[in-house]
Amino acid sequence: MLQAQTHSETTNRLLPLLLLVSCGFMFASKIMVSKAALDTGADPYQLGVVGNLGAGLLLSIWLVARRERISLERRSMGLYLALGITSVALPTVLSFFIVNRVGPAYTATVYSLSPLLTMSFAAGLGIERLTVRRSIGIGIGLLGMVALVQQQLASIDFTQTAWVVIGLLIPACAALGNIIRSAFWPKGASALAFACATLFTSSLVMAALAPVFAFPSQWRFDDPGVATWLGGYLLVSALSYVLNFRLQGIAGPVVFSQIGYWGTGFGILLAAALFGDVLTALSLIGLAAIIVGGIVANRHPH
Repeated sequence: MLQAQTHSETTNRLLPLLLLVSCGFMFASKIMVSKAALDTGADPYQLGVVGNLGAGLLLSIWLVARRERISLERRSMGLYLALGITSVALPTVLSFFIVNRVGPAYTATVYSLSPLLTMSFAAGLGIERLTVRRSIGIGIGLLGMVALVQQQLASIDFTQTAWVVIGLLIPACAALGNIIRSAFWPKGASALAFACATLFTSSLVMAALAPVFAFPSQWRFDDPGVATWLGGYLLVSALSYVLNFRLQGIAGPVVFSQIGYWGTGFGILLAAALFGDVLTALSLIGLAAIIVGGIVANRHPH
């Protein structure tokens, strides 16, 4: 019995880290699939609206099969809407503008500030205690992230001062979403139900914004390539959201916010494996730093 209890405790300690790694891989996979969809002619807002809606419908089937349901209480509905805006709509719209004016490298880099901001918000609001160990882990991960994107830093146009400053709202929105999910998680709601509801609301928010920033009448659905990658995107999104909400449910906002680090690391590896990108020594050092940082930040004291 003691051995079984020890095994269970070890599994519980490792589960957040294993989920973090899985979420990071799905984060990178989602980017790869979305890039393929965009290359075939899909619109970014088309991905956001159709992909999230389709993923939500997929998860709703699973939800019904598990005899669970989405909470329709007023407080929960407000939470879903708030997350759809802060976690999806605002970062997505801002990313489109920042990529065009400052460059994609800056967009990827500012996301790396999310763990630091989440940790600061969580400590300031009393949601999580700020520890030296966790701070060191987050810092090591940040250094690893910088090492991974250092080759792209030269392409950043820092003369666009206003947009550089506005770009800082992207990690701030991500951090705020992390805090909102942890602080106001609906009582008794499963990760599956929470993920399903947020996918629906984020799709609705993106649909409302689409006519302002895109041309929905030009969205292509009859092209086999676009349809195939849209299908792939919604499958990856569905799995990604379930894992993400499961991770946040058991590990809290600070651990959850490290997904960007791991996603970047897996993205570098997938780009090398699928597109022949070269892995430099600095890239490997960055990958190692992200792994070490994740282990340190998630390590439970004895």
